[in-house]
Amino acid sequence: SLVSQGGRDLALGGPCPGWRQQRGAVRGALARAGGRLGPLLWLQGQELCEELRSHGEAPLDPFEVFTFHTCSTIARLLFGDLVPPPGELRAFSHCLGELLQVWGHSSVQALDLLPPLRALPNPGLRKLLRLVQHRDTFVEAQIRRHQGLGEPPQHVSSLCQECPSPPPDTVLAALLGRDPGAQGGPLSPPRLHMALVDLFIGGTETTAAALGWAVAFLLHRPELQARLRAELEGAQGPPGPGDMGRLPLLQATVSETLRLRPPAPLALPHCALRHTSLGGLPVVAGTVLVPNLLAAQQDPDIWQYPEAFLP
Repeated sequence: SLVSQGGRDLALGGPCPGWRQQRGAVRGALARAGGRLGPLLWLQGQELCEELRSHGEAPLDPFEVFTFHTCSTIARLLFGDLVPPPGELRAFSHCLGELLQVWGHSSVQALDLLPPLRALPNPGLRKLLRLVQHRDTFVEAQIRRHQGLGEPPQHVSSLCQECPSPPPDTVLAALLGRDPGAQGGPLSPPRLHMALVDLFIGGTETTAAALGWAVAFLLHRPELQARLRAELEGAQGPPGPGDMGRLPLLQATVSETLRLRPPAPLALPHCALRHTSLGGLPVVAGTVLVPNLLAAQQDPDIWQYPEAFLP
């Protein structure tokens, strides 16, 4: 409840009319902004490679680099030309990573089972609340900036400063109801806020983790690296989001990375809305289901070598 403003996000909220509107609006906004994704990913990929090369032969933690550039990609998709400056984004991406770590601490998890424990001193809870406040301050600042209620960042063009509102093909414009072709908006302020939080938290750490594991696996497979390079060099033009079909080895490498190291091994809890059954087992309405993706994706009855990296 503390992290989701009373369950007003898609991951932790219940399927009430407001939740359904929020889900539909977010899906529609992402679909409308999809045309910008290819050029945006190409630009962000170039910046990512430049940062990695800047380290030369020095050791580095690629996860931090992946986290920042994934967060930056999401911000550009959400905000367009009014994306906040890199320093602000980098601090926000660190905040998201810390928030997820603290949220997973046993001292914080215990509060969901025994809420009265909140009355006791809890450093983990205090840190969580500070991080949630940082997160919410950042998100609210972006919303105000796009509503013309805040100062635009100095690095945006003069055209943007004259009219501080997002172009109509950004996700935030659709959620604010400024895109006449987008359905579902505008959202109420709390649901708009949590929709942006969902897109950042749901996309940043998960994508960075997948990229990090892909690098870790490929470090031990130089022959696979060479085959991937050859496949990419043989592609006609820079690959985009819809080109995975003509890059079968790359697609298999991504899929195998996600099979062995799913970013959310237990997915998200789901609640049965009515009496049903699953695999012959009765499921009573109100039952919370937690799908064990990791066990399914490494099931020895299905996979011949369940723990081997075999794209």
